[in-house]
Amino acid sequence: MAVRRQVYEWLVQDLGQLPPKRLDQLTRPQSIFYSQIGNATLKNRQRTSDDEFIVIQYFGSTPGIWPQGATGLYATGNNWVPGGYVNFIIDTTTYFQNPDDLPGVGLSGTAQPFPISTNYSPAFVGSWDLEIPPDTNWDITYFVSNGFVDPVEDFPLTPVRSWVTRIV
Repeated sequence: MAVRRQVYEWLVQDLGQLPPKRLDQLTRPQSIFYSQIGNATLKNRQRTSDDEFIVIQYFGSTPGIWPQGATGLYATGNNWVPGGYVNFIIDTTTYFQNPDDLPGVGLSGTAQPFPISTNYSPAFVGSWDLEIPPDTNWDITYFVSNGFVDPVEDFPLTPVRSWVTRIV
């Protein structure tokens, strides 16, 4: 079996063009492959072929959880961060689960950041080695814990913040 390295980067830039109905969908975990949000443009969930075995060694997302603004409320504009969580679905099982075995939201970008910087480094050093065997349905979801900036806020013509999730 041939081995190859692959990188996938899911990118969402809120330019103010998404209707509030679509923004509401981000308060639930969404697929980074087929949700039609950002560059998630595939039509179906991922499935490994009979002769394909995937190992995910690193993943990360924009760091920051529940940011505080100057007024003590959630930050907006350039101070806003998504408070994002990444999770993996392998067949019908989520990788990060709650103690009662129900699906959890995932691992936060603060614990597993991308990009890695001096302010944010991974809490879990080393590779994850998440294995996805042949003939398996799988997906990666992203959950935004603090929602997007209120759609009634005045947006400038250029984006004030972009954020990425990178799966290596």
